[in-house]
Amino acid sequence: MKFRLFGFVLMLCTGMSVWAQQKPLIGISTGFGDNTVTVRYTYTEAVINAGGIPVLLPLAKDSLTAAETISRVDALILSGGEDVHPFNYGEEPAMALGGVNVARDKSDMWLLQSAAKLGKPVLGICRGEQLTNVTFGGTLYQDLPSQFPNKPVVQHNQKFGGAEPVHHVNVVKDSRLYEILGEEQVAVNSFHHQAVKDVAPDFKVVATAPDGVVEAIEGFPKYDILAVQWHPEYFAQQGNDFWKKLFQDLIIRAGGDKPIMKKPDVRQPKIR
Repeated sequence: MKFRLFGFVLMLCTGMSVWAQQKPLIGISTGFGDNTVTVRYTYTEAVINAGGIPVLLPLAKDSLTAAETISRVDALILSGGEDVHPFNYGEEPAMALGGVNVARDKSDMWLLQSAAKLGKPVLGICRGEQLTNVTFGGTLYQDLPSQFPNKPVVQHNQKFGGAEPVHHVNVVKDSRLYEILGEEQVAVNSFHHQAVKDVAPDFKVVATAPDGVVEAIEGFPKYDILAVQWHPEYFAQQGNDFWKKLFQDLIIRAGGDKPIMKKPDVRQPKIR
């Protein structure tokens, strides 16, 4: 009985190693509240649909924990959530600042810094783009309606479902984002009132809204980081092949573009 059980465990571990090599583990940052760790299922489904294995990352209590966490996944998605606290970029809170989460700011920054140091690819989404910009030395508009200068602001916080686009963005041709999407203009959804102001050093703007609001930044070649202001996971979760490209690109950057050679042979042990 002991020998059979050992054989099953060995077989299971071997099978899992095959999957781990072929399907990268994609860490997803999470929020918290009411004694729960939270992230919308749209993120996990988007990763699965793109060929990865989603791993939810609870808040790190210190930088060492964050580094150890990132060392065990193949890529990082910084998910959406609360406003980034302006203390992180040397400003006082504006009247229109929304809810903040200082503990999450710290955790996400540690995760991102660890990913950058370890050379792990990153996809930032909404707050994830803003947090990326701040982490590497940029600033934000705390509130677009009250702070964005001299230009009309399109509806950046849409009043209908996330699976419907609300405005267009213009994509820079000389960018990784354009290589992925192959389009100079795309229609996106939008749920934010903060946005990139001063772009972080070593990053460049690769997409803007018609009103000039920054919609995507990337850090190539120095940093393996792409971050967008919209929420592509809503579309990718539904199997949208166009928006699935962003998550497939992350899978490729994480080393998961190899064909699956075999499936793990996992069998249930006999209970006697």
